[in-house]
Amino acid sequence: MTSFQIGIIAVFVIFAVIGVLAFSGIGGIGGNDNEIGKVQIWGTVPQELMDAMFNDINIEIDNFVGVNYTEKDKNTYNNEFVEALASGTGPDLFLLPHDGIVRHKDKIIELSYKSFSEREFKNTFIEEGELYLTEMGILGLPFIIDPLVMYWNRDIFQTAGIANSPQYWDELFVLSPKITQRDLASNITRSFVALGEFDNIENAKEILSAFIIQSGNPIVAFVDGELKSVIKEKFGFATSPAESAVRFYTEFSNPVKSVYSWNRSLSNSKQLFASGDLAIYFGFASELSSIIRTNPNLNFDVSLLPQLRDSNRRVTYGEMSAFAVPRASRNPTGAFIVGIMLTDIVNISAFSSAMGLPPVRRDLLSREPSGAFTSVFYDSALVSNAWLEPDSVEADDIFQNMVESVTSGRARLGEAIDMADEELNLLLRSR
Repeated sequence: MTSFQIGIIAVFVIFAVIGVLAFSGIGGIGGNDNEIGKVQIWGTVPQELMDAMFNDINIEIDNFVGVNYTEKDKNTYNNEFVEALASGTGPDLFLLPHDGIVRHKDKIIELSYKSFSEREFKNTFIEEGELYLTEMGILGLPFIIDPLVMYWNRDIFQTAGIANSPQYWDELFVLSPKITQRDLASNITRSFVALGEFDNIENAKEILSAFIIQSGNPIVAFVDGELKSVIKEKFGFATSPAESAVRFYTEFSNPVKSVYSWNRSLSNSKQLFASGDLAIYFGFASELSSIIRTNPNLNFDVSLLPQLRDSNRRVTYGEMSAFAVPRASRNPTGAFIVGIMLTDIVNISAFSSAMGLPPVRRDLLSREPSGAFTSVFYDSALVSNAWLEPDSVEADDIFQNMVESVTSGRARLGEAIDMADEELNLLLRSR
């Protein structure tokens, strides 16, 4: 697409969005109706990437000069956002991670379906984006998707005489005894897969969330109009999907099992994989560059997260962020215009390439990607899913307690699931 075409599309978007937002009753630009005005954006994306995108847009659109982005620390982002809104110094537009929807939804202006129809939204963005939909409108316009994938060490697999990575979870039971190595004192010297513990497993909550969702349990759901935990529900199965998922997860840390592959004395799973002593690592697409930097000589590949053999639906976990407009925005119309512009096909394509991540748009995912890793990331993005966490840090603690109460013997499996259900409901009610 030429620069002239990009410019024409951008101008068309501005006028079209101003029209529909005016029709739906959202105003607040001030000045000429064809100006975006000042829009302050917050997010955790690296400053240099957003600045580069804005510079490209500024070349084509003069009235984009009032748009500025500020990078925030991921660890303090939520609290800083709340404090800024309270003091009247918050952003006009901000990146809302999917695990912040429950916490911040009452602070957000919904984009009316009159402005952007639900049908158009579903046709445009991947299914995980529907976490941002409500009965009344759209809480956020998806911008980033970072899917959970399977990194696997080709040297380890080939040395063990195994040609391909596992496609299904039950294959791990067969492969683990073939690959895991122990010394004479039964200490693990080479691990097949990092599952079963929590503290030293990177992305443990996300891996377990993927298991549970694949098993047929959404973890939380709206019941009589209220968001509640459904983690202990059976959904027509003889055993609850969450119980089956946690049982599978914890098998690999049980030293009496043939699949024993992990314990809490081992190094962090990502570090162990990068060192060449872990055969399979479950990590996000965004971790690719850091793995390569840590060990440029590591011979590894990437595959879709394993699936349940008897399932007719593929699922992985994905971390998503979307552009949302806070109620305290000083320029909501300009913010909505910028949000729609930044999530159009041109800008999403450019941003995704710069980040090394798959796009959130269906039209871009339908294109043939270049690169072996990229094709896996594209496939994973299309089947990404997640759940509405009331608080990511506290949810992490709940999942850790659930796993460790089983592995330590403090509670039976069903009791651990029941406790997690109760804790999640308490947390949801507090939000």
